[in-house]
Amino acid sequence: MVEKSYIKCLYIFIAIAFAVSILYVSSSYESVFAQKNDKEDKEDKDKLIVRANINLKNVDMKNTKFIRVIGFINGEEVKQDIPISSIDKTKNKLDVDLKVNKKNDIVKASTPDEFFVCAYQVGDVKKNYNSLAKFDCNEGDILSTSKPTPARLFQLGSQVYEKTQAVYGANVNNTASGSNIDKVKIKILAPLADKKDTEKLVIAVMIKGQIQSQVIEDVQAELDKSKGSTIQRTFTFDRDTDIGRIQIGDRYHACVASDDLSPPEGQECEKRVVKHFDKSNSLPAR
Repeated sequence: MVEKSYIKCLYIFIAIAFAVSILYVSSSYESVFAQKNDKEDKEDKDKLIVRANINLKNVDMKNTKFIRVIGFINGEEVKQDIPISSIDKTKNKLDVDLKVNKKNDIVKASTPDEFFVCAYQVGDVKKNYNSLAKFDCNEGDILSTSKPTPARLFQLGSQVYEKTQAVYGANVNNTASGSNIDKVKIKILAPLADKKDTEKLVIAVMIKGQIQSQVIEDVQAELDKSKGSTIQRTFTFDRDTDIGRIQIGDRYHACVASDDLSPPEGQECEKRVVKHFDKSNSLPAR
């Protein structure tokens, strides 16, 4: 009888110990999870977020290996390569948060600063090297510095890729004649007649998923030397990129950012398509 009572008490003790351990593990997990969320919230508090809303219905999920999302926001470049294998195929939409500092050495974010975000569907690069990778771009204004600004990509009705295809198709002969040219030059102009007191700025340009930028530390010295009111930089890109070859018709975006440009905007952006390989493609970015 005593032995049975002992065994019964032992079972009860084990059950209680097991229950307590489960509660402890659960509580510890919730505590760690909460701490992680608090840390992320604190970090995001100093971040400006543009949320790329990608419509997966217009993404070739079968032949695409990864989606490159790239942009220039508040004087900073951002890039993410998202493997197709990591995307939930049951979803119709993919949200990608692009985070930059609200304040940096160049500019402090405010509305309605401009930005751009592009997304490229990258498949078999070797097989499709001389073709145009399907892409979409969104150039917009920052709507809030405390909440994510949406940037919709591959939405129904977007004509970005179709316009590039049209230019490419109309210049097939030019593309063929320039097949031996392995560089493309893009000249970006930053007219400052209305902002002659600008001290420091950054100029950036993106094409085919590649970004180059340059900071002009002493704008006044450069303006004095040129005796003009425009800062300009020429960027040279290799036509051969990691996601394909730059073609006539490929779209490029450029931005100029500085606190001294605000108001109205601390960053301004413009866009065009490549039309030349034998000379610079020019674009005033503001």
